[in-house]
Order: sequence, then structure tokens, then C-alpha cells
Amino acid sequence: MARSRKSSAVQAEAPAPVRVVGLCGRAANGESRPWLVEGEDGHFYFLKRDNVSLDRLAMDYLMSRLGEECGLPVPPVRRLVLPETLLYHSALEGSSELTPGLAFGSLRVPFAEEIRTAHLRSIDEETKLRILCFDWWTRNPDRCLDRIGGDPNILWDPVLQQIFVIDHDRCLDPGFEATAFKRGHVFRDVRPFLEKPFLLKWRTRFESAIYHLARIWEEMPPDWHTGPKRKRLLSFTRQDLEAKLIKPKLPVEGLLAG
Repeated sequence: MARSRKSSAVQAEAPAPVRVVGLCGRAANGESRPWLVEGEDGHFYFLKRDNVSLDRLAMDYLMSRLGEECGLPVPPVRRLVLPETLLYHSALEGSSELTPGLAFGSLRVPFAEEIRTAHLRSIDEETKLRILCFDWWTRNPDRCLDRIGGDPNILWDPVLQQIFVIDHDRCLDPGFEATAFKRGHVFRDVRPFLEKPFLLKWRTRFESAIYHLARIWEEMPPDWHTGPKRKRLLSFTRQDLEAKLIKPKLPVEGLLAG
């Protein structure tokens, strides 16, 4: 069994880091206002590094990658190389706050816009249920939307007619409130249709993804989590995350109640 998991991990190994060749400016929206950058692969990415805490940077990377492992519609996550020479010659306002090194990158989805309530009827029920379950499992409070607004951290692609989930930096929030989640989640409308067999199936899928957490942790640049003399820079360890995901604070079946 271990041999099978190892083989799977090798096949799912993260792509090599992408070198940044251009800074395009900061995003107008989003709490951290990530940078829009151009990679040498010809794609554009939203970059995070110095504009968020190390805890949130690492959490965003780890949970975004876990989402990918679970088959959720997450924009491809990449490690970006931010060259010192590029920053030295940049005249963009705020670029002096960036430091060279490896950064978090999320592929920009062309033509994507923030999701609105009018888009919800165009999303298939199973996708809604999978995201609802994943957010409950990872205790993500950052996916709220109602008639007067909110911040669901979901993009709508009008060309492909599909969604992409972004920004997982607040997962495993110690202040997570189950009642607020059930009332405010963008896909709360499908919760009455959630059945135990579906929930158990996806719990198995999510728990299987935890086997890849060690590899995903190793993908992160060492200076995101370890300082000089092996000083810990994060408030959590990989073992902490594994324990919280394998034995969640809130029962998985709790999503069915209330």
C-alpha cells in the first residue's frame, strides 16, 4: 500500500518554480492585494509573499494544494521565483516592499470576475457540495455571500461557465463558528440536499489527500517555515495540520445537523 502511495506522489509532484519576468501592479481587490506578475512561461499569476504573514502564506499554499489533490476547481498553484534584478529596476509603487526569493503564485484566470448571486444557478450541485464539504472539513470561514454582498473568494469564468476557488489562508481558523458557516456559506442552498453517503464518500477523498501533505509541505520554500538555527517561523507544524484534519474539531457529520 505504501508503495502505491509513493508512486502516486511522484506522479503528482509539483511543477518546477516559474521565474517572474514582469511586475504588472497590485490587484485592486482582495485583503492582501496580491501582485499581478508575468512568468517566463507566458502565463500571468497573482503573487503573494511579503504582503501576508508567513502563517497565512503557508496555509494558503498548503490548503490550495490539498484542494487540488481533492479535485476542486482551484487555479493552478505555482512557486514563483522573484529575481532581485527585477525588483531593483522596478519603478512600480510598492515594489520596494517585495523581497527576492520564492513566492506563492496562483494562475490568473483570463476574463474571470468575482462571483455574484446571479451566477449561482449556473453551478452544478455536486461542485457546490464538494466545496461546501471541503470548507467545513478545513474550517474555512472565508466563503460567504448573500444578497447584499460578501467575500466568497470564488471567481466566475464567463467563457468556460465555471468557477474557481481561491484564497485559503484562513483555513483551520480557531475562531470558526459552525452556525455562521451554515448560514453564510455561498453554497448553503445545497446543504438540505446533502446526504450521508455523499458526505462519507468525500470525507474518504479528503482524508486520502492528507497522505500527500508531507510532500506538499516539502514543496514549500524552507524560508517560509524555518529560520536561522532551525528556528520555527510558523505557529503550526505539519503534524499539527495532519492531526486537525484527520480528527477535525467539528464532526464531519455536523454539516448535516441544524
